[in-house]
Amino acid sequence: MCGIAPGTSPRRLGLPAGVMLIAALALLAAACAGSPSSAGSDGSSSPRGSSSSRSAVGYSACMRSHGVPNFPDPDSSGNLPKGDAQLFGVSGSQLQAARTACQPLLPDADGSLNANSFRQCVLAGDCPPALVQQALTEMRNFAGCMRSHGVPTWPDPTIGPNGGPYFDLSAAGISRQDAQSSQVSGTTRQCGRREMPDVGGVPVG
Repeated sequence: MCGIAPGTSPRRLGLPAGVMLIAALALLAAACAGSPSSAGSDGSSSPRGSSSSRSAVGYSACMRSHGVPNFPDPDSSGNLPKGDAQLFGVSGSQLQAARTACQPLLPDADGSLNANSFRQCVLAGDCPPALVQQALTEMRNFAGCMRSHGVPTWPDPTIGPNGGPYFDLSAAGISRQDAQSSQVSGTTRQCGRREMPDVGGVPVG
């Protein structure tokens, strides 16, 4: 993805309120610096966080036990780190093998689409085909809505290198300034609420 550097604030990178950036553009620095969740005060294995956090902690531990020893724990919000094989110090085949083995531990690994499962897809790189297809359907409907409401160059979604779909605005000639305009931001809010209720934001690059 291009246009906005990763590692900035978790949800917004200077764009208007309607444009929430979820894909590989966000959470890199925060996720990689996150601290592990602790066990419950009663000594049980259940951390204090949500069930999503527990699954994320288990996923991180699984990745380390399957040949990716430098894979970090999720941050305090349960968000998994984003990274490639080079960042984690392993080969691409090692990383993919670990992801395949540990995918059942991811939240919403059954492929159902919601904001959490989509975020896990684009951050962890594990995107069940059913989830991707559901996301693409909503995102194509969103793109059609944008084009029919005054943003004729808004692109259809494309699949990013991590396996998650996103809108490549720079390739479509939509600049950051264009995205910040009142017309685009207002249309984004309207179309997002109507056409992408399960994606949880507008993943752009």
